Amino acid sequence: MRTQNSYLFHLTHDFLDFRLPELEMVCENIKKPNCISNHNYSNDSPLFTCVLPDEQTALEIGNRCFLLKSISKLISEGDCLENMIKNLQENKIDLDVEKGSTFKIEIYSFSKIYTQEEKLQKIEKIVDGLKFDDKGLKVCLNDKIVTHKFFYAEEWIQSVNEHAELSKENKFLRKCYLAKFICHGQSNAAHKYNLKDRGFIGNTSMDPLLSLIMANMANVDSTAIVFDPFVGTGSLLVGAAHCGAHVLGADLDYNLVHSRGLSSRMGQKYRKKEENILNNLKQYGLESKYIDILAADFSSEYIKKSFIFDAIITDPPYGIREKAKKIGNKGSKINPEINIEEVQGKSVHFVQHIKYNLGDIYLDLLDFASSHLASGAKLVYWLPIYLNIDRNNKSFEEMKQILKEFIPCHENLYLRCFSEQRLTQFTSRLLVTMIKKSKIDVQGNNFDELNTNNKNDKSNRTENKKELLNQFRENYFSPRK
Repeated sequence: MRTQNSYLFHLTHDFLDFRLPELEMVCENIKKPNCISNHNYSNDSPLFTCVLPDEQTALEIGNRCFLLKSISKLISEGDCLENMIKNLQENKIDLDVEKGSTFKIEIYSFSKIYTQEEKLQKIEKIVDGLKFDDKGLKVCLNDKIVTHKFFYAEEWIQSVNEHAELSKENKFLRKCYLAKFICHGQSNAAHKYNLKDRGFIGNTSMDPLLSLIMANMANVDSTAIVFDPFVGTGSLLVGAAHCGAHVLGADLDYNLVHSRGLSSRMGQKYRKKEENILNNLKQYGLESKYIDILAADFSSEYIKKSFIFDAIITDPPYGIREKAKKIGNKGSKINPEINIEEVQGKSVHFVQHIKYNLGDIYLDLLDFASSHLASGAKLVYWLPIYLNIDRNNKSFEEMKQILKEFIPCHENLYLRCFSEQRLTQFTSRLLVTMIKKSKIDVQGNNFDELNTNNKNDKSNRTENKKELLNQFRENYFSPRK
């Protein structure tokens, strides 16, 4: 039902499970939580309507949301174009246009392709139905100078007929909308950070759009200091710096941090000296946001506990493309005839790397976030899972509960939300957002199982989740029946 403050959102059709959580986080970031009300959002469509407090809120959301294409002020809706125009005429809806001004109508159809001729026919119907000619409105195709831009959208849905073959005839028009354009979203922002054009990349460089989404999930802004403890080639820091944050990171790989070793680029054997995270930020004009990159072992305490971050965003190594390692003793035998304390008159230390179990990585990560996050600040991280079940027999809520069982818990952090990205039939990864509890927060809102008083039960669940994570690499490489 259309109201005076009804708006039409046009989202991208990428990363469907991430779209609504990102919108909710953007609303928190602009200090207007829960400002999107009465919405009819569904993962099945990139279009949905909702109620916003005012047009300024729409502009603020559009200025920050990376999975959003546009926001328009809803004028009319219906089950077909003719009924939509009839509804508009009967209700005498004011289009708020001045006589003699210019206009443009953009046609969009989800799950259906129209020819240019068919689009022009629809535009003519809208112009005739709204009597634009009588109002002296003139057509203008230049987005920069046009006065009024209208957005007509159709939502086509596949027919739910199990015996019917997939074809155009099996689709039906669920809804059509006419709206007045307000603003663009930031869906094109990721194009600037295309990995193909980036100076320094590696095997695990994050998709630019996902990096930007993570920055939004962490509520990053120009006042934030953001840390990535598994920084790699710094893709996540680029997304955070784009949102205004000052960034720093750490990684165990000394060669990676100091631009040495073998290159990940085809046809290039060794890394060049200029291949580093600082130069990546310089490439995009973000070098002023760079603090430093440390060569450090995450399993050790290399940062003072008094050092507090405004957000931690990270993608720990899963042991698939990059090995999960930490500094330790392999227990190898040392030749007693060799004096390893002095080589060429200098004291040296031979660093040994040992396996870092995935479960230990994530429990250490939660401990680290508990110590180094400000109260109310967010930890955003990727969590790999292996799930060999028949998803077709599970409802959405059942799947959410099953996936939630993989997420580790911590007494000082609570789970805000998570979204799933499917990788293969059996593997996926969750983008998890957790919030550092306030020291005086005793109400227990949304703390789920983290607030249990049974410490033994809590310890058992933690060990079970740790074991689930430790089995990921073994399950990933095991033969499937």
